[in-house]
This record gives sequence, C-alpha cells and structure tokens, in this order.
Amino acid sequence: MTVLTKRDVQALMADYDSDPVAALTAALRVVLDRPDGDWTGLVKAAGFGCAQRIRLQAADPSALDELLIDLNETRTVDQPSRP
Repeated sequence: MTVLTKRDVQALMADYDSDPVAALTAALRVVLDRPDGDWTGLVKAAGFGCAQRIRLQAADPSALDELLIDLNETRTVDQPSRP
C-alpha cells in the first residue's frame, strides 16, 4: 500500500468539490496501487465495512466527506489483516 504525497492530497482537495467520486477514485488508485481501478472495485479492495461500502457506492455525501477527511489526515486507508 502506498501513502498519498502532499501533491496527491492537494489534487484530491482541489478536485473534490467539482467531482468527489472522481477525486476519491484518483486517491484510492494511489493508496491501493491500482492505477486502473474503478470506483466500485477500489471501494471493495479498500476493505471498508459493509455499511460504509454501501454508503460510498451510493455516493452518500457524508460518507464521501468522511473518506476525504481520512485520506487527508492519514494519507492512506486501513485495510483489514489478511490471514
């Protein structure tokens, strides 16, 4: 997994208001090392809980905002441990 650079975060913040899903997709592509990933696949690969995945897939504004805040603060996503 990769961490967002300052430049990645700046692009995320600059693009978020005009198209939040596209901005978050670009950021998730970086952190998940999936440069060609689509929104649905990236949300699934990120390992979010079921409720959060559903909200993100529905483009719920509060869920998108929460992900934006997490990516801005931590510059990555927490993935569950794999056995």
